[in-house]
Amino acid sequence: MLQAAADEGDDMGEKTQVIVVGGGASGLAAAIAAAENGAAVTLLEQNENPGRKICVTGNGRCNLTNRDMRPDIFRGQHPEFVEEILAQFTLEDTLAFFEKLGVAFTERNGWLYPRSNQAKCIPELLILKARALKVKIKTREHAESVSWENGRWKVETSGWTYEGDKVILANGSKASQVPGSDGSGYELAANLGHHIIRPLPALTGLRCKGNVFSAWAGVRTDAKVTLLIGGKRFVEESGEVQLTDYGISGIPVFQLSSYAIRALDEGKKVTTVCELSSGIYKSFFKGIFEKKAGNLSISVSCRAAFGTAA
Repeated sequence: MLQAAADEGDDMGEKTQVIVVGGGASGLAAAIAAAENGAAVTLLEQNENPGRKICVTGNGRCNLTNRDMRPDIFRGQHPEFVEEILAQFTLEDTLAFFEKLGVAFTERNGWLYPRSNQAKCIPELLILKARALKVKIKTREHAESVSWENGRWKVETSGWTYEGDKVILANGSKASQVPGSDGSGYELAANLGHHIIRPLPALTGLRCKGNVFSAWAGVRTDAKVTLLIGGKRFVEESGEVQLTDYGISGIPVFQLSSYAIRALDEGKKVTTVCELSSGIYKSFFKGIFEKKAGNLSISVSCRAAFGTAA
């Protein structure tokens, strides 16, 4: 539809005007796609620099994508949504998009990172591409309202009113403590009539009950993590687990965290069971948990059960 609108506008000597609200990964990608399809694009970002959250992803390396993109490995309440999206924009499309930006890849266990191992190169390349396509990037502009008036969209900021034919909301969420992650996009969408599902943390570490975790903080080890909800096994994931001063983190924990947090929000008892693959930590952790177990337990096979807290 955007392509058709842009072509029609070109015939009339005018381009479709698109306003993108939010200059994160999604906003920059949307701005680039719209501009490549012939639109005149203005991107509004409330921070001084677009793409700030990208710089802290993947422990500062930016995990761009994964070669294993089977729909059944995605975690969520609506798996059919994943299938629809992957059908529209495949893994090959993703790789081609970044290659066109000039990104070279390095791979680890199917996870793809920029070869530089520096996340900051991704927003730099996205911004460079957007500017090359003549996308107008307006920083320190916080969208306060979006409305449809007289056949045009209007986006109000504290200092200006932007008008366009199309608006793309790419505000992001409260996914981190990076300035700008204030969840204001939820309100903009709700005011336009969209139904907002209660946002809860996902892809996050789990804070566990107890006060013995400082002794293992900083350790990384392969493990199988099993999630129990109401005492019953719900799902399990395997991979490198990061042991922190508050509990557990790492990709396996991220993969099941959304289920754990939604269950906690519903008032259910949630427990994670970590089965460590490496025997070198066995006596170390056994000593920790024997000293002060609380609601924690560890067996000779080095299985530690943690009751997670909200």
